[in-house]
Amino acid sequence: MAPYLLLVESDPELQQRIGNAFREAHYELATEAEGVWARRSVLIRPPDAVILDTSLNDGSGFAVAEALRKDPETEKVPIFFVASRFRGAKHRSEARRRFAPAEYLSSSPADLETLLARVLETIPPKAPTTPSALIDYPGGKVADPAQQRERREVEEEARRLAQRAGWRGTIAREPFARVLARLYLERKTGALLLVRDRVKKIVHFHDGYPISVRSNVLAECLGQILLARRLIDRGVLEESLERMRQERRQQGAILVEMGALSPHNLTRALVGQMEAKLYELFAWQTGSFRFIEGKRPPQVSVRLEDPPAAIIHEGIRRHYDGDRQNAVLDRFEGQYVALSPDPRQRLQDLSHDPEERAFAFAIDGTRRLAKVLEQANIPAREARLLLVAMGEAGMIEPSRTPTRRHDADSHEVLTDTGSGSRESWQRPPDRRSREELEALYEGMLMLSHFDVLGVAEDASGHEIERAYERRAREFHPDRFRSHPEEKRAVARRIFECLGEAHATLGDTGRRRKYLQRLQRERDEPAPAITFHSPPPAAEEVYYAGVEQLRQRRYQEAASAFRQAVTLAPGQASYHGALGWAIYRSAPAEPGAIAAGRAELERAVELGERDPWVHVSLARFHAETGAADRAVTAFEQALKINPGLGDVEEELRRLRGDA
Repeated sequence: MAPYLLLVESDPELQQRIGNAFREAHYELATEAEGVWARRSVLIRPPDAVILDTSLNDGSGFAVAEALRKDPETEKVPIFFVASRFRGAKHRSEARRRFAPAEYLSSSPADLETLLARVLETIPPKAPTTPSALIDYPGGKVADPAQQRERREVEEEARRLAQRAGWRGTIAREPFARVLARLYLERKTGALLLVRDRVKKIVHFHDGYPISVRSNVLAECLGQILLARRLIDRGVLEESLERMRQERRQQGAILVEMGALSPHNLTRALVGQMEAKLYELFAWQTGSFRFIEGKRPPQVSVRLEDPPAAIIHEGIRRHYDGDRQNAVLDRFEGQYVALSPDPRQRLQDLSHDPEERAFAFAIDGTRRLAKVLEQANIPAREARLLLVAMGEAGMIEPSRTPTRRHDADSHEVLTDTGSGSRESWQRPPDRRSREELEALYEGMLMLSHFDVLGVAEDASGHEIERAYERRAREFHPDRFRSHPEEKRAVARRIFECLGEAHATLGDTGRRRKYLQRLQRERDEPAPAITFHSPPPAAEEVYYAGVEQLRQRRYQEAASAFRQAVTLAPGQASYHGALGWAIYRSAPAEPGAIAAGRAELERAVELGERDPWVHVSLARFHAETGAADRAVTAFEQALKINPGLGDVEEELRRLRGDA
C-alpha cells in the first residue's frame, strides 16, 4: 500500500502544485486547507507524514504540529514544514528541534523541489498498482438524495437526447478515449449520451473539454468514494447513512455537520465522485453514444479539472488490459512514431510527472516503436501506457518514414516551461491577467515572425522548431482551460499567432518569400507619419499610466494618460491609451464608451498613416458592439499595410468568413 501523506496548505495554487507532485510520485494524499480540519483528519486516519504550511487561514501551522506531537499515534510522524514567510536559520533550527523528526523549508521553487526529494528519501513510495474496485457500499438500499435526483434527471434527459439528431456510433468501433479526443480536436460544446444496457451517462463538454458527468447508477455514491479513499471509516459512514434515512438530506452536508469531513475535502470528494463516473467509461467495450452539439451544460457546484489527454492517460491506466493496449499499438508496429502535425494535438497536457513528460516530449518522429520503448527513461509498463494514451489522444501517429518535426532535446523545453520549472513557479502565462495577455498580443502583432518566436533571421530549422515548441506550450489551450472565456480567447489568439509564425518560418518556400517581403518593406521609404518626440516628463507619466493599466487600476491610468496628453497633445498613442483607460473604468456606462471612442478617434486623426491606431479603434468598435465600424477601421489599417496577416484574420472572423 502506498504511503499516506496529509498536506495542509492554505494557498490553493501551492496546494495543487505540491499535491500533483506527490500524486505523480505514487503517494496516497489527502489535503486540508485549515488547521482545525487537519486535526480532525488525523483522528480518522493517522498519516505516514505531514506536509504543513506554517501559516494557515485559521492560525499557525505550529499549533497543528504541537497537537500531532501530543498524540501517541502521531508523535513520531515526520513533519515537513513549508514556510510561507521564511524567518531565518534560527527559526528553522528551533522548529526542527521542537517538532523532530521535522524538516523546515521555504516555499521557494528550489525548496519545493527539495521537499519532494526529502519525502522520497524519508518515506519511499511503493510501485504503483492499478486502482482496486470500489468498496461495497453498506446499506445499499439507501442512496444520497442528490444521487437519486441525478438518476431521475439523467433518465429524463437521456430520453430527450436520444430523439435528437447528432453524431452517433458504437463503443466497439469508436472507444470512449477516441470519442473524447475527437470532441477535443473539434472544440465541441454539447452533451454526449452513452448507453450500455440499462446504464446511462451524460458527459457535458465546453469548447472540447469535459466539464461534468452524470449517471443513473446509484452505486456511484459519494459515501463509497470517501470510504475507498479512507477519508471516513465505516462507523462514520453508517452513522451518516442512518441520518440520511431520518433527515432525507444530502450525505455530504451531513458529514460536514458531523465534523467528519471538511468543506475542502467535500469538494475534492465530489470531483472524485464525478471522475469515478467518467473513468468507468474507459472500461466499456460495448454500448452506443450520441453527441448533441450546442446542448448547454447544467449548473454544477464542481467541475472536472483535467484536460482530455490527462483523462485519457488515467482512464487507460485504470482500465486497459494488455490486449487493449496491444490493439492500439499494433498500428505502430514496425513504424516510426511521429508527432501529430497539429500543435494543439501534439502539445496536449498529458501528465504532471516530469519524467513522463520528458519521455513524451522526446518523441521526435525519428525512431520506430521498438526503439522508443527500448530507450525509455521510465519503466516499460509506464512507457507503454503513455504511448497508448498518446495514440488514443491523437498526439502521435504511425509513419513509414522518419518525420522529424520536434526537437530531440525536448527535455530542455520541459525544463524551461514544465510544471516543475522555476519560471512556472514565478509567473507563468496562465497566471497573468487578461489585460497583460492582451498587451502581449498587441505587441506580437507589431513584430516580425522571427521576433514573435525570439529567433534570428538566419536561425536553423532546429532552432525555430525548439523556440516554437517552448512558446506554444506556454500558451496551449490546456493551460487556460479553467479560465474565463475572455482570457481563453486572448490566449488562443496568441497560440494562433505563434502557429502562423511557425508555419511561415518552418516551410522553406514560405520563409524565403517572407524574408523577401521584409526586405522590400525595409527598402521602401517609411510612411509619411510625423512623430514628435514627447518631452521626458510626458513619457514618464505615460509609462506610469501603462503600469496602472496593467494592474487594472483604470481610473488612475486614465488620470496619468490625461496628464501625458496635456504635456504632449500631439501623441496619437497617448490619446489611444487614454481612450481605453476611460472605457475600461466604466465599460457599462454610455458616457465612458463615448468618451473613450472620442479619444481613439482623435488618435486616428493624429496618426492617420499609422495602421495600428486604426486597429486599436477597430477593436474598440468590435468590443462595444459596433461591428460595421470595426470592419471599416480594420479595412483602413490593411490599406495602409496589407501585410498584417493577423489583422486580416480578425477581419475575417468579424465578417463571419472564418
